[in-house]
Amino acid sequence: MHSSKMESVRARIREKQESYTLYNFERLQEEAFASFFDLAQEYTTLDNLYLVCTLVPKEFFDLDTRLYLLDQDGKTLSLMCSSINGLEKDFSAGNPEVVVQEDPYFTDSSYVIPIRGNRAVGELLPFQHLKEILGMFEIFPAEKISDQQRFFLEKFTNRIGYNLHQKQLIHQNLHHIKFINQLVADIDHNVISPNLYYRLFLRKLRNRIKEEAAIQEKVRELVSFCPEIDDRTCQKLREIYHALGNNIESLDESRKEMERHYERTSLYLETLLRRDHFKHGTYVLRKQRCNFRTEIIEPTLARYLPQFKQKDIKVDNRLDEVPDELLELGVDKGLLAQVYDNFFSNAVKYTEEIQDEYDYRVKFVSYGKKRLKDHFDQGVDGVKFTVFTTGTPIEVDEGDRLFDEGYRSPASELEVGTGHGLHFVKHIIEIHGGEVGVEPQKYGNNFYFILPQRQDQTAVTDDREETRSIIW
Repeated sequence: MHSSKMESVRARIREKQESYTLYNFERLQEEAFASFFDLAQEYTTLDNLYLVCTLVPKEFFDLDTRLYLLDQDGKTLSLMCSSINGLEKDFSAGNPEVVVQEDPYFTDSSYVIPIRGNRAVGELLPFQHLKEILGMFEIFPAEKISDQQRFFLEKFTNRIGYNLHQKQLIHQNLHHIKFINQLVADIDHNVISPNLYYRLFLRKLRNRIKEEAAIQEKVRELVSFCPEIDDRTCQKLREIYHALGNNIESLDESRKEMERHYERTSLYLETLLRRDHFKHGTYVLRKQRCNFRTEIIEPTLARYLPQFKQKDIKVDNRLDEVPDELLELGVDKGLLAQVYDNFFSNAVKYTEEIQDEYDYRVKFVSYGKKRLKDHFDQGVDGVKFTVFTTGTPIEVDEGDRLFDEGYRSPASELEVGTGHGLHFVKHIIEIHGGEVGVEPQKYGNNFYFILPQRQDQTAVTDDREETRSIIW
């Protein structure tokens, strides 16, 4: 792989060497090229690059120039700089005969060459919409330009396009970074901080429910310890007591649901919009020891239980008797919760009904964990976490591609998705030092990730696979 790349670059160098021999540039033209390249690297601003572009032909060949760039609309040319006036204030000035064309052409007084950017660079950036032509470069007077100079000036203009495009990309990137940093600050101020008020609201709601429960208790005591109250009044009080109980129970269920939603939303917001991610340009882990089942898996699963139920997705619960041991690992809890969020979301979409070995039609999901002794190294075990779904087994070669960015299985065409979820899972697990994969099995597919755990830390104490079933 590396040797083929090396040979490819070496071949291009030889091609360039041969090309420059054929160009047969004069010494002064070679010096003009060298000066342009040096100064294009030395100056960092676009304004200085404009000046270098227009003044090099003037200083070396006594040819005046004007540099025009296309506006955002891709149609209007604006004069940015000239060898006569320098940086132009009147963008509409210049030669009205200069228009956008694909090939070089002559006007009555000048020679005009299209400025093209480096498409290979532009295509690397998803937000960069590179136009075929960035602008036009005008050289005058035309009568002073020989055929040999025309060829040189065309090559010179190509170098203008490449350097100009790179500078534009740098400035655009800096603008994007500045915007992202401001956006993160706004999110922290306007989204994450106000979100904390919901915690206060939920605490107040919990207290109000307790107060209602205390009122209900007073009604019960009134009925129980006031025998002088007539039967009709007692009956009314009993009705009030039960009505209060129903309302309290309903309110408390709603409160619990709101708290679960708040906790997951807050966790995801804090995790994905963490300032350090944007500062370093990658996910920055905040590890803490946590219990996978109670703090990551079950809270995430709770969000999907109604959807599983709606799609009649059940599970095999024959392994329910496996001891429910505590497993604590140092991980970024928010990011690992989103790993399971992706797994369960895919399970809702892609779990299929199958016919088992007893000819029963079943459709289920299960999740589990297993210890892999010395998986990563001597004294460093692996803890394998799995999510199994029934359905058509994935082809082995396709399984290797499922975690690639943007890849979607042909079987997923009917479901909404971007092909990003499993790539996210892979990235998060790998920065935890782990690995991911999928194992096609007889009745479905076993998606898994493996995290490292030193043997001197709290470990899974049973080598058997523990599969917690999802039961309705």
